Amino acid sequence: MRYSLPKSVTVAVAISCGLVTTAQAALTISNAKTKNVTCTGGVCTPTGSNANLNVGELQTMLASSDVTVKSSAGTPTLGVLDAVTWASTHRLTLDAYQFIHVRAPVVVEGVAGLTLITNDGGSGGDYIFESGGYANFWDLASSLVINRHSYTLVGDVETLASDIAINPSGSYALAASYDATPDGVYDPPPIGLFDGSFEGLGNSISNFSETSSSKFAGLFRQIGSQGAVSNLGLGNAVISAEEKHAVAGALASSSDGYVKNVFGTVSLRGEETFGGLVGVNNGTITSARPVAQIYGPVRVGKNANFQAAGGGLVGVNNGQITDCHLTGFVSGASLHKDARVTLLLGGLAGLNAESGRVDRSSAHVAMWGSSSVGGLIGNNAGAVSNSFATGDVSAWEFAVIGGLIGTSLPTSVASNVFATGHVTKSYVHASAGGLIGTFFAGGVLQESYASGEITGQHGRGGLIARFLASGGVSDNYWDIDTSGVDHGIGNGADPPGITGLTDAQLKSALPAGFDPNVWGQSASINNGWPYLLANPPQ
Repeated sequence: MRYSLPKSVTVAVAISCGLVTTAQAALTISNAKTKNVTCTGGVCTPTGSNANLNVGELQTMLASSDVTVKSSAGTPTLGVLDAVTWASTHRLTLDAYQFIHVRAPVVVEGVAGLTLITNDGGSGGDYIFESGGYANFWDLASSLVINRHSYTLVGDVETLASDIAINPSGSYALAASYDATPDGVYDPPPIGLFDGSFEGLGNSISNFSETSSSKFAGLFRQIGSQGAVSNLGLGNAVISAEEKHAVAGALASSSDGYVKNVFGTVSLRGEETFGGLVGVNNGTITSARPVAQIYGPVRVGKNANFQAAGGGLVGVNNGQITDCHLTGFVSGASLHKDARVTLLLGGLAGLNAESGRVDRSSAHVAMWGSSSVGGLIGNNAGAVSNSFATGDVSAWEFAVIGGLIGTSLPTSVASNVFATGHVTKSYVHASAGGLIGTFFAGGVLQESYASGEITGQHGRGGLIARFLASGGVSDNYWDIDTSGVDHGIGNGADPPGITGLTDAQLKSALPAGFDPNVWGQSASINNGWPYLLANPPQ
């Protein structure tokens, strides 16, 4: 089932989502001396582990011939650690058995070529331009090939938009970072439906500005099911969605495709459904890290009647979110007591719908709002696993709030999760839970804990504020000392599966039922509380 929602909210968030890979031997390109690498006939390959090719030697070879740097099964990752620059007409090919990591500039000064190949013999690999890494082409006539697909190089938003209008399924790449200040203010989104591939190469589109009077707001109106956007920065983007029922995201109003490693700074004003990156996600988002400030109405009046979803990453998630880590704040409107309004606010997503999946993600997000507010998810109807929230969460009128999830719906599943933030309710009709605000029958909660302080009168639970079920919970705990609450749920006796532990008990050993293959514990990590091995604190 897919949800599309309505109106209101304020978000300011820093998002950092990273590709997670296991530690592996690598072939690197750096300023260090060449080691365990042999180059024959323009092909450089490793001869042992911890292999390195000197940048100067590589650039000397590129001056006179094409060069391929190729990793192997024994050294499956290929990494660029220091800047590579050449002005000849020759091609550099980075050919990885699995992964390519670019952590420094790769600059093509002449009319030359760059080829990236992943999974050449291996599987499960990818390529990513990490912080400080990018590829620049000084001449748009140069050639870029990624995994056998040729890309058209573009230098600005206008050219990108016109090329996509002609061929929405094409492959395009941003040749260098672009300052969009001269473009003025766009209305509506400059790019419509996109079903091709857009590769940012670690470059940024900065000072992009849009004031949309349509029902869509973002750089892209829609990323289609075959569409992909990767390795793109959005620097100082300013977007305003003025239409009452607009769906807004800094990158895209909605996405059915694949979004990877989008970063930068964004200011966005939304009215109905909005997220720091995407308004409604029906596809996959991984490895994105924008910093967003998102604003909605400050106060909702007595005659208001609507539902809204706002989140640091997405407003509504119908798809997959993996390996995402956010910092910042999210705030929602103050409600009039007679308003018929539901505001779903989450550090990551306002609504994680029944088909939504969130894994290996976290939020250090200070939350403030009404209705249903969670440090990670506002309303959860889908699955959340191996994830946590550490930000403070505060409630206003008529709200249910949780350190991790505001409301856990009957179809929800949450496993291997925790929250450590301070949960505060400032209104008598608000309910506050260290982990979850309201937990409905049918939901599942297992292997979780909460340790944040919970303040305010009445309606407080160390783990759950309002428990409306008779089961569905197992191996869940709260810290009696740090929470300041001696009961796990706020509306009755604690059921089996919810247990209070002292701070010393929670830090001395993994609680009963916690899988040691999933959870770890160390006095120097996560303040001594249990942490997730696959998703340690950032």
